[in-house]
Amino acid sequence: MNPTVYAFMILFGTALLILPIAIPLIKSSADLSIFNTDWNGLSEFAKLCLEKRKVVPILYPYNSIKLSEKEGVLLIVSPNLDFSLAEVEEIKAFLEKGGTVFIADDSGLSNSLLEKLGVKARFSGKIRDIFYDKNENFPFVVRIDGEISRGLEKIKLNVPSAILGVEGDVKTSKASFVEEMRSYTILAELDYGNGKIILFSDPSSLMNEMIDQNRQFALNLIDLLGSGTFYFDEAHRADLNPYSVATVYIQRDLNRDSAFLVLLFVAAFSLLSPYLSSLTKILRFFEKIFPSKLSLEDLPLEKEKLEEMLRRMNYAGEVEKRNK
Repeated sequence: MNPTVYAFMILFGTALLILPIAIPLIKSSADLSIFNTDWNGLSEFAKLCLEKRKVVPILYPYNSIKLSEKEGVLLIVSPNLDFSLAEVEEIKAFLEKGGTVFIADDSGLSNSLLEKLGVKARFSGKIRDIFYDKNENFPFVVRIDGEISRGLEKIKLNVPSAILGVEGDVKTSKASFVEEMRSYTILAELDYGNGKIILFSDPSSLMNEMIDQNRQFALNLIDLLGSGTFYFDEAHRADLNPYSVATVYIQRDLNRDSAFLVLLFVAAFSLLSPYLSSLTKILRFFEKIFPSKLSLEDLPLEKEKLEEMLRRMNYAGEVEKRNK
């Protein structure tokens, strides 16, 4: 992409964060969407990711955004739309280059993708276990090994499924039941080409309502997934339907949720910029201002400043809670 595009996007995003301005804001009520800040959304987990990694939402098919040319981690959480053969080829190429694909599912709808990828593992029925919190819909696991176990005593689940056909580092008790009474895998890591696929059978344990109870697990999971940009798949949701691409007035002191959604909007928009002819005139204007060799390193968007922004967002959120 032309460096001028990056320059424009960073200036645009910076302006959103420091100037009072009316902007478009994506918000969704879809389950486990990173644009959903309600109890059933995934926005809090995405914020944890943002503190450690760059986060970019994917709103269009993988072949449209050329996923195979990107590096980092693709996160597919509770999808309910099928993946085209063209998209599967993009995923394969992404993995062959050393990328990581995280698939979290408790419905089995991701099994068609696993089949197309040639992976034998499958997501299967609801797990019943005698070890649970409050009721049987919330079992917890303590059989946790490997890198994910660092500082972690247990994971509280929320109507989990099982992963069949593969062994993993996180398992239920031997008293759990799906097809028979035995231990079942909850989290598994598979090598694929030069990359890896990580399967997790309970995406609901990461949703906003449960993230505080599973915070250490979420942090360990982010580290397990690896470095690079985190690409969150929002394209394979039949119920995404953003109900608010609304105009929101952003002031200097940002509401934490609103600021987070602004960042996601800028990230998503940056993926589409090569395909938006309406940017042409804007880019021509900026080409007169910026030198042709301008790079991201020349721009005032540093890690320390991002961390400071996140601290301010957290502080603003706490102030808002106290004032309610």
